[in-house]
Amino acid sequence: MSSRSVRGLRRPIGVTGLMGGPLGLSARFVVTVVALHAPSWLLAAVFQGPRADERPWFNLDLLLAGVLACLSPIVGGVALLVAWAADAIRLASKNYHFMSVMDFMDAARFVDMLNVSIFVTPSPVALVAVLAVCAWIVLRQSRVRRLWLPLVGFMVLCIGLDALNGSLHLFGMEKDSRLLHTNFAGSPSWNVWRAQRQAAVVAGAPAPMVPAVAHDALRAWHEAQPRGSSLLVLVESMGLPRDPGLREWLAERIDTRRMSQRWRVTAAREPFSGATTSGELRTLCGLQAHYSRLDAQAASRCLPRQLAAKGVRSIGLHGFGLRMFDRRDWWPRIGLLPWQWPEDPAAAGLPMNCNHAFPGICDRAVLSRAIEEAQEPSRLVYALTLDTHLPLAAPLEPMPPELKAACARAAAPASACQLMQRLGQVLDDLEQRLAASLTTPFVVIAGDHAPPFGEKDNREVFESDEVPVILMKPENAADRGRER
Repeated sequence: MSSRSVRGLRRPIGVTGLMGGPLGLSARFVVTVVALHAPSWLLAAVFQGPRADERPWFNLDLLLAGVLACLSPIVGGVALLVAWAADAIRLASKNYHFMSVMDFMDAARFVDMLNVSIFVTPSPVALVAVLAVCAWIVLRQSRVRRLWLPLVGFMVLCIGLDALNGSLHLFGMEKDSRLLHTNFAGSPSWNVWRAQRQAAVVAGAPAPMVPAVAHDALRAWHEAQPRGSSLLVLVESMGLPRDPGLREWLAERIDTRRMSQRWRVTAAREPFSGATTSGELRTLCGLQAHYSRLDAQAASRCLPRQLAAKGVRSIGLHGFGLRMFDRRDWWPRIGLLPWQWPEDPAAAGLPMNCNHAFPGICDRAVLSRAIEEAQEPSRLVYALTLDTHLPLAAPLEPMPPELKAACARAAAPASACQLMQRLGQVLDDLEQRLAASLTTPFVVIAGDHAPPFGEKDNREVFESDEVPVILMKPENAADRGRER
């Protein structure tokens, strides 16, 4: 026997040897499929974004990336990153109430205005680490090029099961009458591409929002009081609590005894659609639309534009830079005059940076200025708050005992209760400043959208499709915005 044959006999049969046979190929297939989907499964399990039932069991984009990795590690690696990114972006766009994925991606041009470091928490860092490990596993397993065949076969199987289930939206098939309430297969990249072509609501013409409680109440007030003044406050992330006890606690922040002596306070609710700018168009214009679709005809329907013809001056205040979401452009288009803050607000003595992710002028200064402006007759003053934008910094003050007890009864998680506390502080501040005001304008306080919590337990503390509206109508005719 030759020395070469002896060396061959002495070679140990290890993992590599086993992977070469049929059992090895099957093991590689299972490991690859799991590694491809582990980040998405983990993301869905931890954050459980809205409409999580739409998320497929198996991502066709990821399986295709695995096939490509068998042919070229570089191409496969790029495809893998693109597929994971498409899945994460689609989930985030839904979570933050954007009208479409493209709308969410467009918002990336404002990222320089944010304090990005506040978003670097253990959770995203751990997710990046998982992504790196899974990518390494996939690229290592795909060295066996025969792996592409079972991956392609599995893709065909998943598509077939999805078609039989009635939930397949590929190749023009739009029917969605499912036998089982699940998705076997899906392609986030396909959905992103289709959204870009169709542009859905974002590219659609503005449509009336029905009902638009806040907008209609403001319109009716100014029609009845031509020289009256009003104050509209749109509160960031003020969702409608599902629990009656939490709703009552929030309402009690503004519906106090001294408020009832001057205002008749009424609690209402209205549906919302979209993120903050959509809430602005809902309350100011009564429209369901994206601000980029505001042509001259749509803008003419907005309340500030219509009131201008009657001599009412409309002023808009926000503590953050108006470049964000192009407010400096479309606010004037709807007839809203942006309030000009000092170039250096901190040097002017204004409180700053009460929200660490969105640094700007604190809400208490914005609301104080808004109430002062609303003292004048023939005014519509609009204030958009900022401090309750997620993510919130760690709490600096103890939670009020009554809120703590209400949260316990509602089984509300800590993060949702912390937001409730911050929302209560905004309403408390409004109550104190309105009580000290000399005149009694008509006041409307509304939420822009439900809080965009990623975690299901926190998000489900609030209604998913409605926000609260608080209407404060002056009790006495003599107090109607200093009529003259």
